[in-house]
Amino acid sequence: MKKLLFLVFLLAGCTYQQTVSSYSRIDSNAKTVAIDSSNFVDIHQDFKQILSEAGFKIYNQNNRGYMARYELADNINKDNNVRCGIFEDGYSYDITFKDMRKGEEVFAIEGKGCREAILRDFTALVNNRYDEKPKDEQTPRNPDDMQAPTLRSDGRTWWSN
Repeated sequence: MKKLLFLVFLLAGCTYQQTVSSYSRIDSNAKTVAIDSSNFVDIHQDFKQILSEAGFKIYNQNNRGYMARYELADNINKDNNVRCGIFEDGYSYDITFKDMRKGEEVFAIEGKGCREAILRDFTALVNNRYDEKPKDEQTPRNPDDMQAPTLRSDGRTWWSN
């Protein structure tokens, strides 16, 4: 029974290893990107959707890609050695976003992982938010709210900050 339970947890977990290299920020005034339209892997279509939502105009790399400022090059394959739940396979991937005008690489992501994590990191990189720390919503906004309660007896303070 313990072996079966261990196997279920092993298969349910996601194997995830990734290397992210971010070299420069995307110019928000020049949001055009050339993408190879012959790639029909489902996650590749999600990249197009993310870029579109971020305000990019998408060009076909084979036809009019020369007009684009940036280029997205990817090599993504389903990998049945990467587990993302009991019935879902993960991906092996190598994604590069290049600045065609400067001839520089803007960012690169490579590794093995699950769909949600790949899309989350790609979205953050495209929106220039990869290195931002999440906002702590638990922090009170009013400095007076951060004071510890005070215990008073007969006008005397027995306990406070």
